[in-house]
Amino acid sequence: MNEHLKSPRPLPGSEEKKQESRDAQKVLRLLAKRLKPLGFERTKPTFFTRSGRYVLEFVHVHKFTFGPEFRVHFGVRVRSDELAGAHLNGPDSGSIAHPEAPNRRRYNFSFTSSSPSWELCAEAMLECVSVEGLRWFESFTNPIMLLSSNSPLSAPAMTALKRELEEPSGAQASEATRRALNVT
Repeated sequence: MNEHLKSPRPLPGSEEKKQESRDAQKVLRLLAKRLKPLGFERTKPTFFTRSGRYVLEFVHVHKFTFGPEFRVHFGVRVRSDELAGAHLNGPDSGSIAHPEAPNRRRYNFSFTSSSPSWELCAEAMLECVSVEGLRWFESFTNPIMLLSSNSPLSAPAMTALKRELEEPSGAQASEATRRALNVT
């Protein structure tokens, strides 16, 4: 009776939603362990960062509010960049098409409240980072590419990078970068 009136999603603040958040944190802890051999450290709850030669490379994992599912974003940031925010300036998993079905996403990072589900989700995110993210990061290891018209950097970030290239010993993380990515 009145089954059709029940909400299909847990309500904010409900025990189900709290459990979903706890499960999401378990997935992120598993992902942190898997990303460590690639050089990424969990610097914020949803940010995994590693130091590249010219920029900080980061993976941001977004937990959707509508359900137990994530999206992965990639980005690069010049250490001395003064702009606030992490600037998700790279590709994200939602925009990567499935090779056999271009109208579908290649990656699905959903999970349930079971340990095997958390493992599968973390493993799928690791695959995305390993296949898509590392290739994208690699394409910007040369400062010429970071300063080109194809660069993901904003104009102020390019200016900051030019300063760092001119005076490499003075390159250090700005306060904005420390806040955005929790790095030193």
